Amino acid sequence: MTRGRLDRTLRLDPVPPDHRADVAEIQFRDEWGKVVQRFDPALFGMPDDLSIAIARAFRDHDVASSAATRIARWFALRVFGRFLREDARVQRAADLDTATIRRFITWLAKPMNGRERGVRSQSAQLGMIRPVLQRAIADNPGMFAPDFTLPNNPIPLAGIQRTPQERLTPAAMRALLAVCYADIDTAWDKFQHGQAVVALPNVPLHGGRSAERDRWIWKLHRLGHGIMPPARRSDFGKPDRQRIADVGGFRELEGYLHLTTDTLAAFYIVLLIQTAANAGPLRQIKRDCLVPHPLDRNRVMVEWVKPRAGGKVKRMQRRSFDNRRPYAAPRLIGKLLAMTAPLLPHVEPARRDRLFLHRFLMTTGRLARQHHAGHIVQATLRSAMLRFYERHNAAITSWNEAHPEKPRSPLPDFSPKLFRSSMASAHYTASQGDIMEAKAVLNHASVVTTDIYVDGEAVRRLERETIARLQSLMITWVRGETSADRQPHPTSDAGAPVTVLFGHDCLRPTDNGHARPGRVCPKLGGCLACPGLIVPIDPDHLARIVQATRHLEAAREGIDPIRFGLFYAPSLQVLTKDLLPAFPPEMIPDAERLMSALPPLPDLE
Repeated sequence: MTRGRLDRTLRLDPVPPDHRADVAEIQFRDEWGKVVQRFDPALFGMPDDLSIAIARAFRDHDVASSAATRIARWFALRVFGRFLREDARVQRAADLDTATIRRFITWLAKPMNGRERGVRSQSAQLGMIRPVLQRAIADNPGMFAPDFTLPNNPIPLAGIQRTPQERLTPAAMRALLAVCYADIDTAWDKFQHGQAVVALPNVPLHGGRSAERDRWIWKLHRLGHGIMPPARRSDFGKPDRQRIADVGGFRELEGYLHLTTDTLAAFYIVLLIQTAANAGPLRQIKRDCLVPHPLDRNRVMVEWVKPRAGGKVKRMQRRSFDNRRPYAAPRLIGKLLAMTAPLLPHVEPARRDRLFLHRFLMTTGRLARQHHAGHIVQATLRSAMLRFYERHNAAITSWNEAHPEKPRSPLPDFSPKLFRSSMASAHYTASQGDIMEAKAVLNHASVVTTDIYVDGEAVRRLERETIARLQSLMITWVRGETSADRQPHPTSDAGAPVTVLFGHDCLRPTDNGHARPGRVCPKLGGCLACPGLIVPIDPDHLARIVQATRHLEAAREGIDPIRFGLFYAPSLQVLTKDLLPAFPPEMIPDAERLMSALPPLPDLE
C-alpha cells in the first residue's frame, strides 16, 4: 500500500471575519499546561480587526517570555490603544501606517496628567510594542496600509543619554557582606536546631527555658506539613496564640522550620555581590546551579541563565569559587538548598526548580492561593531588602546612641542593580584601569557594554591620574629629559627603600618619584597588590600569612606612624581583612605548627 507524504508545512489559519475580539481571551500556559496569565483584548480599545491581529501577535511573540515582560507589554499595548482612540484616524487595520507611528511618537512626548515622559521612557514604550506590530504585519499580509514599516531609531540618543549613577565603594560592599553573613549564620543555626527538634519521634519533654519553644516547633511542623501553618487558621485558640507569642511568635518560630523571606534577602544580596550578576536573572537561578570545576577539585562553578546574553546563541553565565572558603557562594547556595527543601512539597510543580523560594504570607481572601509557597517575586524581594536596610540601620543608630565613643557607620543606600556596576568599577580600579578585567567579571561580549557599567568617582579619579601621568611622560620625551635632569621628590620618605614581604623590595615607592604626596606606586606590595591574586586554602599558605601578619604588627611599634600607614598598612589590611577571613578556623592549629619551620622574614626598615 502506498503511503501519502506528510505535509509538514506550517500554515497560519486565517482570522475569521466575524470573530470578535472580546471573546478571544489571550492565555499563557506553563510547561505543565496550567493557565498562568490571562489578558482581555477588549481592553486594547482598538478596532476589532486590529485587536485580533495584535492579540494573536502578542500571544505568539511572548509565549516564552517572563510574566513581568508580558505584563509590561500588555500595558504598553493599552497605551497605544489609548492613543488610537484619541487620534481617531485609525478606524480599521488598513488605516494603520507609518504616519500613525510618527504621530504616536509625538503623542508620547506630550505631558500626561502633569507629568512628562523622559526620552528613555518614550523609547522604551515604543520598543515594547514594536515586536508585536512587526509580528502582526508579518502574519497578516495585506491587512495593514501598504508599505507600513516601523522607523528605525525614531528617538535619537535615547540609548546613550544616561545620568551619572553612584557606585558603592569596596568598603561599603564589605560592610554589607559582613551584616549579611551575620544574618545567615544566625538563621542557619536556628534552622539546624529546628531540624533536630522536628526529627524527634515524639514531642520533646526536656526541661529548661527552651522546652516550650521546642515543643511548639515540633507541633507547628506537624500542623503545617513541614512549613509554618497560616497564623489565621482556626486550629489556634486564644491560649495557644498566647503561648506561641510568649516563645517568640509565628515569625520567630518560622526560622526554625525553613527559610524566611528576610533571610532570603540576605542570601540574595551576598550572591549579587559575589557573582556580579544581573538582579533579574539571578532571581531566576535554578536549584541545579552548582557544577564541579573540570580542573580544580576545590573549586565549584555557579551557573545561571541570562536571557539577553548573546544573539541567537545564548551564553551561560558562570563564575567559579573556592569551595573551602567559609562564605563562598557554593557553600551559601548549599545552605539555601537545605533551608528551602521543606518548602518544595508546597510549591507548584512548575516552580520547584527555582532556588529562591519562600512561604507566602497571604494565602486567604483576595490573595487566596492553591499553594502555600513559591518563587519569590520581584516586588516582595524589594520589600524584604528595604526591611533589611531599615532594620540594620536602626540597630546601628541604637548602638551609636549607647556607645558614642565607638560609632559605627550606617549601611549605604542600595538597590539590586547597583551591585553589578559597583563590582565592575571596583575590578576596574583594582586592575589599574584594565577594562578587560571588568569585562571578564561581567561576562560581556563587548567592552562597549562594559564601559557603560564602569563609572563612579574612583574610576574618574583613576582616569584623570592616568592621563596626567601619560601627559607628563610625553612632555618629558618631547623635551628629551633624562632621569638625571629630574628633581628628586621633596619629601624625605620618597627616596627611602621599602621592604616588601611578598615580592621585591621597592627602591622608589612613590610612583617613580613623580606621584603626588600621599600616593604610592600601584605596584608596591608585590603579590598582595595584584588584582588577580589567588591564594590556595591550605595550612602552608595560612602559616605564611599569619607569620607576615604578626611580623607587620610587631614592626609597627618601631616605625614612624606616617610612614607605616603610607607603605605598610595597606599590606597589613589585605592580610587581615581579605585573606585571613577566607581560611576556615579549624586550619589555624596546623598553620601554627608549620610556622616554626618557615624561614624568618626580613626586618622592616
